[in-house]
Amino acid sequence: MPVNDRFKGMAAMVLAGVIWGLSAIYYKQLSHVPALEVASHRVVWSFLTFAAILAAQGRGREIFRILTAKRESQRQTVAAAALISTNWFVWILAIQLGHATEASLGYFVFPLIAVFLGSVVFGERLTALQWAAVAIAAAGVVYMSVGLQAAPWIAVSLAVTFAIYGVIKKRVAAGPVVTVAAEAGLITPFAIVWLVGVHQFGWTGATGRPGGMFGKDLLDSLMLALSGVITAGPLILMSYAMKRLRYAEVGLLQYTNPTLQFLVAVLIFLEPFGPVQLVSFSLIWAALLLYSVELVRQDRIFRRADIADFGESTTVNSAFTSGSANPVSTTASTSPVKPSQ
Repeated sequence: MPVNDRFKGMAAMVLAGVIWGLSAIYYKQLSHVPALEVASHRVVWSFLTFAAILAAQGRGREIFRILTAKRESQRQTVAAAALISTNWFVWILAIQLGHATEASLGYFVFPLIAVFLGSVVFGERLTALQWAAVAIAAAGVVYMSVGLQAAPWIAVSLAVTFAIYGVIKKRVAAGPVVTVAAEAGLITPFAIVWLVGVHQFGWTGATGRPGGMFGKDLLDSLMLALSGVITAGPLILMSYAMKRLRYAEVGLLQYTNPTLQFLVAVLIFLEPFGPVQLVSFSLIWAALLLYSVELVRQDRIFRRADIADFGESTTVNSAFTSGSANPVSTTASTSPVKPSQ
């Protein structure tokens, strides 16, 4: 792959992580708007943004193709839509309640839960370092639960919902932009019903906070509408990056998101970060270090295997194209694969 393409991919992935990581500042400015109302706007405007992008690309029908697919695919889309909308709501609620630090913990833990689920659901074999990383991360979560005498339900909810969401998405053949558009489209009618109820009938939800902010203030209205762009933009950037980077590079660059979330929570929001959080986060960071080292090691193994396979196939092809009278003997020392008769 050209160096320029790889650089563009890295830049796109870093930019996606920066937008995700700093978006807490954006949503913090909407703390006076009930979380469910903000989440509903995010769903509706995300769907409209995705639909507009796909329509401009002449791919609008792909959304309806997913929504009208076989029953098993429809069930997957429904489950994915429920998980991602729950994840969005919990994250927005965490920002509003002053738990951005715990929210960042959830996205630090997510890759390790995803590795564990890969072993359980798909039968993927974990190395000793990966098992150690999962165990250390679990110890970090348990330590925080004991130390604070309360389970970090926000971190666990965010990590688990996103990890299970990833398991479902792994089974879907369509691209991420199309599938998220379909998921948002599935939830949009419910979001619209809630927003109508908030504006027309004064629904307040469990919190009892009055809502119906859209249209009352120009800045609030613009920020709620732009939540769709903030959601769609990083996903498109990540899709662009994944076509130009190796899996290990994408995985490591994704840590930009929770790292910035953590820094924003501690340095800008000034959320408490005492000894218990320090020990817990230190365990999580140690687990991620092990996971990252193993990810890079495996990536190198796969790259060497690809290079070896490419070399063998090149040798075999050259044997046939060079006019050799005995191509099998020419490649016998480099490839165990026998050319077809």
